[in-house]
Amino acid sequence: MGKSKGIKLRLILGILVTASVLIAGIVGGYVAFTANLTSLSSNYLESNYQYAKKLSSSTANLLNVMQANMNSIAKGAGENAISQKELDIWYYANEQYYNSIVIVDTNRRVQVLSPNTVGVAIGTKLTSTASLQAVELNKPLISEPYVSITGRLIVMISAPIFNDQGDYLGFVGGTIYLEEDNVLSRLLNDHFYGNGSYVYVADKMGHLIFHPEPGRVNEIIIGNEVINKAVMGQSGSNRVTNSKGKSFFAGYAYEPHSGWGIVSQTPTSVLDKPLEKLLWSMILQALPILLIILAIAWIVSRNISNPLHILAKFSEEAFLSKRAIPPTIPRIVSMIYEVKQLHYSMGNYLNLLSDEIQIDGLTGLSNRKTFNSTIHEWLDDGIPFSFILMDIDHFKLVNDHYGHAVGDEVLIYLASQIQEVARPEDLCFRYGGEEFGILVKFLEPSEAFVTAERLRKSIATTISPSGEPITVSIGIAKPTDQMRSPKEILEMADHALYQSKGRGRNRTSIYANKDNEE
Repeated sequence: MGKSKGIKLRLILGILVTASVLIAGIVGGYVAFTANLTSLSSNYLESNYQYAKKLSSSTANLLNVMQANMNSIAKGAGENAISQKELDIWYYANEQYYNSIVIVDTNRRVQVLSPNTVGVAIGTKLTSTASLQAVELNKPLISEPYVSITGRLIVMISAPIFNDQGDYLGFVGGTIYLEEDNVLSRLLNDHFYGNGSYVYVADKMGHLIFHPEPGRVNEIIIGNEVINKAVMGQSGSNRVTNSKGKSFFAGYAYEPHSGWGIVSQTPTSVLDKPLEKLLWSMILQALPILLIILAIAWIVSRNISNPLHILAKFSEEAFLSKRAIPPTIPRIVSMIYEVKQLHYSMGNYLNLLSDEIQIDGLTGLSNRKTFNSTIHEWLDDGIPFSFILMDIDHFKLVNDHYGHAVGDEVLIYLASQIQEVARPEDLCFRYGGEEFGILVKFLEPSEAFVTAERLRKSIATTISPSGEPITVSIGIAKPTDQMRSPKEILEMADHALYQSKGRGRNRTSIYANKDNEE
């Protein structure tokens, strides 16, 4: 199983950039969306709170007017008994406030009533808790809701009647029929905007005095959070869920004159369409910008990763290559410091490594490793060539007589002589010790023989660093069409070399076969 190459950097950068842009866009959109949601929610809460306060103030003014009217009637009745006609005048002048007006004596018996169509007869004794409280307390009152003797659900606003001597004579009461059209319903029903908003009012005991659903009037809702706060004298706003599981933005206010709690609320579902519209608007507006940012980020990430990818690909190919001469490091154009430095360092290192691997440290010629890889390459590519192998005659005597330092100078001298006769396309190398060679491309052995002889004669007639000429023995061989191993061609050239040495040294031989020499 091959070793995994890992994930490419440009893929990681691409994913990272894409994910970063998308996450940034999503987070930014979410923040903007929640900010707008919070703002809209706060606006609705504040709007309902302000409206509840306004209704509380309006209700207080209304109750004050109604109480003042009752006080005026009570004062008039204390000075002079009010006749039916006079009470009718009072009623029709104030019928926008009351459903009926009644004057009751200290025994709670009806003395005068207007209008006379309410179903109560003169002389009828009232039995409600509200009438009893009015007689017992002898002060202005706003009653809790109660069911009258006519079966109506009523709130009564009453004022005590005193004569000039201060004697208590009874009370006058103005009634509001909670389940019918009344002054409260006309005041509070105005809070309908077609979006599900509505107002409801509860007294201090938690009884509904007003609700847009008439069937709920007089229902006890003491468990309602905002009503509990309102009837305890608090005002504010809150997000609540009603008994049916619906969520509302609720504003509440306390009406101090009556002790009532007034609630104005709007269903939170009113935000659904605006928020959906806002969301799509944000997406449509942000999408082009996000795409542009993503494209720019992608281009930048590729500019960062591509040079590194090219270098990584090159290093992989260079590592797997069996060629003697490694591929040239690709040209990289980048403004990024790390990339430029890596490219520069890799180039220098490869050059240094190439020299160390391919070059003989003493002579500067190619080494045996380069020789082997070049032959492999030429054999694989079908390039015709001849192989010249040479050895210094009696080199051990040079070392023994003149020392190894001079011996090294002789080797360097021989290398320079080889390079002078070789062509640019030939490969000159030191095979090892005092053995050298030339791989001559596209030449037959007979043509290589001419080069070898010119080299041999030049060396034999030139003074070497030892102070006298040296000689070399040379063998030449050519690979056959079936030959695929450097070892075979080396054995052939080596055989020809030893033929030269056997014939007295300082000569050149071409390999024919082991029994034939030229």
